[in-house]
Amino acid sequence: MSFRIGSCVCIALTLIVAGCSKPTRGGLREKTFPLTGLIEVDGTPAEGVEVQCNPDPGNKAVKYPVSATTDKDGRFTVATYQKGDGLPAGKYVMTFSWMEPGLSPKDRLKGAYTDPKKSKHSVTITEGEKTEVEDIALSTKPSK
Repeated sequence: MSFRIGSCVCIALTLIVAGCSKPTRGGLREKTFPLTGLIEVDGTPAEGVEVQCNPDPGNKAVKYPVSATTDKDGRFTVATYQKGDGLPAGKYVMTFSWMEPGLSPKDRLKGAYTDPKKSKHSVTITEGEKTEVEDIALSTKPSK
């Protein structure tokens, strides 16, 4: 009799614990790999540049751009789900904007780097590897 009660208690506790666990926020997550980098504008590390990683159309893991913002040293760390986790493996086209602070912000880069179809910057995230993108040189001056 006590064996039967003990078994019922174990089963009940297992069901309670399983039912109380939180599901992953946003559903299942793809495995991510770190992506960091450095951006300079007119030869100087730039704070506040928004970096967008736009997934290649063939990338099934990510359907939307993932972004990061540069710190005071011009460095950025991309996060898909949580701080610093990076991106799922695949190819991404990088775009950039650098908004002036204020009520009517304007892109200090004049929109020159916002179109993924015209971007000259891309990155491939390889499974199991940390990717470091150095020396992304942007300019506030119009290209000729």
